[in-house]
Amino acid sequence: MQKVLPYLTITLFLLVGCSSKPKNPPYEKMNDKFSQTRVEDVAPSDLRSSQDIPQFEETENFVAPGFLFTLNHPTDGKLQGSFRVGFDGLLKLPYGVTVDVLGQTTEEVRKKVIDGYNKFFQKGAQSVILTLLRKEYYVEVRGLVKKSGQFLVKRKESIDKVIDAAGGLKGTMKQDFFIATIKQQETSYSVSLNQYYENNALGTSFTWTGGDIIFVNNSSGDSVNAPTVEVLGGVVKPGKTLFKKDANIFYYLGQRGGVISNLGYEEAFLIRKGKNGMERIHFNITNMEEIPSIQPGDTILLNGERRTPFDKAWERTTQIASILMSIAFIIIAL
Repeated sequence: MQKVLPYLTITLFLLVGCSSKPKNPPYEKMNDKFSQTRVEDVAPSDLRSSQDIPQFEETENFVAPGFLFTLNHPTDGKLQGSFRVGFDGLLKLPYGVTVDVLGQTTEEVRKKVIDGYNKFFQKGAQSVILTLLRKEYYVEVRGLVKKSGQFLVKRKESIDKVIDAAGGLKGTMKQDFFIATIKQQETSYSVSLNQYYENNALGTSFTWTGGDIIFVNNSSGDSVNAPTVEVLGGVVKPGKTLFKKDANIFYYLGQRGGVISNLGYEEAFLIRKGKNGMERIHFNITNMEEIPSIQPGDTILLNGERRTPFDKAWERTTQIASILMSIAFIIIAL
């Protein structure tokens, strides 16, 4: 019996400890934050939403890396065939003629090609015919994709199809938060792929200009600063959402598909890294006076099982009765 008593004491202590409401560390509440008028200097982020993605309308009439031309001359068999502009913007043709097409229209490129062949023909250089066959754009995809490389895409190809050409992402959207850093022309910016895949409206947001580079990374990497908020349990689609300044908890729940029907409103927690390490804040999601304001890196944990106080008390009573019954059998066996 003496051997059994310590185990009984520890078990009862754990049951009593689990039933008591934990003491919260000091935290800023949502209502308190909204009642204050604050002006903050926030460092600019390179993460962009759909309306901020550049469209590069000025490049539409320019020849770009990936464009396919046909070359023809009536008397020279070498000057026949198809030739594509390289990723570096150079159109390399027979007899060592190379033309830099960047920032050039089709007519300007054609004139440069004829000028390049003038030294080979005393007469008849004008008979060199250069024709634009297809407008395709070279895009290079690297990082967390299964098959890095350069791919030919349409000018308005959606980024998910471009990534599919690279074999898809390495990882899963449920566990990882992917950021695509894109360099186009002289502009560099980033987009959240998780939000992109959730929002079909972004399907036509991108305009490829040729020679574009996409680098896919995880937000936990050092190369991209991507603050997120994660929601675990109690929502339709648990996962991470890009942090949005001044957004409240209901914004993040909505981004994850909304709460499930049997949500335990009283058992809501917020996990964050405080001055003394990890902190756990317990609150009732239906009590506006308790709901905390959201900070970058927060994790929202909702209880997906709604139970009444009577249900919880009955469950604890059943647990204790089961333990006592087990102890009785042990004592009898001794």
